Parts: sequence; structure tokens; C-alpha cells
Amino acid sequence: MKKYYLLTISILLVLILAACGEEDAETGTSDNVEESDLYVTRGVTDDKILIGNLSPHTGPVAINGYGRHGIEAYFNYINENGGIHGRELELITYDDQYQPSETVKLAPRLVEEDEVFLVTQNQGTANSMAAKDYYESNKVVNFLVNTGAPAFTTENNPYWLGSGLVAYNIEAEILLDYAINELGASNIAVVYQNDDFGNVGYEAVKEAIGDYDNAELVAEVSYVSGNEEFSSQVAKLSEAGPDAVLSFSLASATAQLKRTMYDMGVNVPFLVTGIAGGDTNQFELAGAEAWEGTISSTPFLNPSSAPDDEHIQTYATQMEKDFPSIPVEGFAQYGWAAAQVLVEAIDRAGEDLTMDSFVEAVYSLDQWEDSMYASVSFSPENHYGLTSLYITEASNGEIHPVTDEIHYDPATGEITYQ
Repeated sequence: MKKYYLLTISILLVLILAACGEEDAETGTSDNVEESDLYVTRGVTDDKILIGNLSPHTGPVAINGYGRHGIEAYFNYINENGGIHGRELELITYDDQYQPSETVKLAPRLVEEDEVFLVTQNQGTANSMAAKDYYESNKVVNFLVNTGAPAFTTENNPYWLGSGLVAYNIEAEILLDYAINELGASNIAVVYQNDDFGNVGYEAVKEAIGDYDNAELVAEVSYVSGNEEFSSQVAKLSEAGPDAVLSFSLASATAQLKRTMYDMGVNVPFLVTGIAGGDTNQFELAGAEAWEGTISSTPFLNPSSAPDDEHIQTYATQMEKDFPSIPVEGFAQYGWAAAQVLVEAIDRAGEDLTMDSFVEAVYSLDQWEDSMYASVSFSPENHYGLTSLYITEASNGEIHPVTDEIHYDPATGEITYQ
């Protein structure tokens, strides 16, 4: 009888352990992680903090993945200067080729196998959306995801903290305000890519223009992704006779659009999103004479426009040492800037680093300006992170800021020029 009793107890213990193992597999946790009601702390040891990233390393948009080089360079800089509270930073990054199906496959690898502390600068709206439910069900924080889609920031979701780009709706409102109040435009035309990306800016302008008594929307012109011929769109712009054109478009299409506007004699101020207008390669793609004068936005200054800035100097020096073949202007800069904010929050969280203490530290960033970004602000009611930018203008092969910092208050919608 005693044998049967012991056997029964043994079987129960096995079943309990198996059930615990299944629970861990479902949540992506293991015995060496700490879980609270809202967050899971993974990837923190006595001497290391593991950070994850999914981005294109190969394929037609591999340049978008250069942000990982900026992150690695900043981590190297921090590690070479003693780390954070005795810990070094390590980036684990995988190539999702900018394909949402690959993102879905690789996200569990970062969470369940590598057990990273969080993921940062993951590229793309569709990619992040594809893995959104997985991250949330496993209590994984996405920090400064590299998309400006407001879906990740407006709801103050506890697992999505900031975007590495100024949210597209905020950027659109600032560009519109600049066109009206600084350039004196009253007849506004909008060109937009007819998808989840372009529609955000377009809808933001349609809603915000009603706040201006002296302005109206005279043309609303769309195009589909992959379009390489813009004569019909430009003909509509010419017929409408706008004082300024706002374009919510990506780099290649923007270059073709601006070239066509130049060739067809539509010579009015042209304002475009930062992800299309902040790249000096546009001078070559559109033609230097066509791209000259293009107005855009940026959340930070770049090496050619601010060579004496302390943060820019440190960044350029470290990149030259670690990744000399990677352009210092462009996506690598986004990675470095995001890593600066990440490190600041980890430092503020103190030696006893948990995800709860990290998030609390993130919320303490209020108009924080000690990074490459113009400023960074978070709170439980504000998950945008970036709500400040500079307006830039393309001139003689370079992109220069033409304003000081412009701040958008997400609570009131007020736009303030410094």
C-alpha cells in the first residue's frame, strides 16, 4: 500500500511540474525571470542586459535596418565607459527581411530562447502589427518602435513605449501649421500614399485645417505604393493652384513626384515627411535642381548640419570606429538616438533593474534634452515619447534646420515654436 501511495504522489508531482512547464511555455517565461501583474523581467543578469531587435539585414530595404548599427555603436560606447551599474549591454538582432511573416517567426526566438529584456527599434508598421498580439500576451515591451503609426502610441498601451519617429499625425499637424503660419500659405494641397501610412497624415491634415480661418484644402491627390509615374497627380496639383503641397509619401515615390513637379512647372513650397525628406540621397534620386528647397522635418540634427554638436561628434566618431561603411546620416542615427533614451531610463531605474522599475524611469523623462533627439517626454498618459522636431530645408546637397525646436502638446494639440 505504501508503494502505491508513493507512486501516486510521484505521479502528481510530475503532473504539477509538467503543468508549470506548459504555463512557462505559453507565457514565454522560465525559472530565471521575474513576473509582476503587468510586466515580465527577462534578460537581466549580474553583469549583462540583453536587448532585442528585428529589422531587415538583407533584401531590398536592408538600408532600413541600419538602425541596429547605431544601437550597437552606442552600446559599445557605453560598455567601453563602464556600462550601467556594473552591467554591459548586448544587442541580439535578427533579420526579418521586412517581411511580417518572418517577424512573427522570429519574435518568439527573442522572447523565449534569448529572453531579452525588451525589444527596440523594430522596423515597420506591418511587421510590428503582425507580432503585436504575441508581444502583449507575453508582456514584452516594445521601446521606440521604428514606425510613426499612431496605433502604437495613442492608446497608452503598457507594452508600447514611444516610436522612433515622430508620430505621423503629429508630424502632419506641424507641417501644416508651418506652411500656414510661417510660409503664409492659404491654399493647401495634399499628396498621399493610399495606405495605412499615407492616410494617417492625410486624415490629420483634413481634420486640423478646420482650425485655421485663413486656409483651405484645395486638392487631395492619392497614389498607390509602387507608383513610378506622377504626371496625372501633378496635373491635378497644377489645376488646383495651391500655395503649398504637403506630401505623405515614402522616399522613392517622393523623389519621382518632386521631379515631375519640377518638370511640369509646379513651383510652390513642397513639404514632406521626414522619412522621405531627411535623406541627402534624394538630391540624386530627384535631381539636385528639383530637390532644392524641399522642406521636411526631423527629430534630431544630423552631422552635416550640426558638426559641432557634442552628441553628433560622439556618434560620428563611434560609428567611424565600429561601422565605417555605414552612412552616419539616416537610419543608423535613429538607432543611436533610441539607444541613448533606453540607456538613460535603465540608468534611472537603478541597480535593481526590473521591467517595472524601467517603465517608472521612462515615465520620469519630461522634456529630456540630453540626447540626439530634440527632446523626449513620457508619462502614463503620454506614450508618444517624441513630440518635438525641427523643420529642415534641402540646400546645395545638404539638409539644414531652418527652425529651432517645435513642440506639440498631445494633450491640447498646441504647437509651440521656440
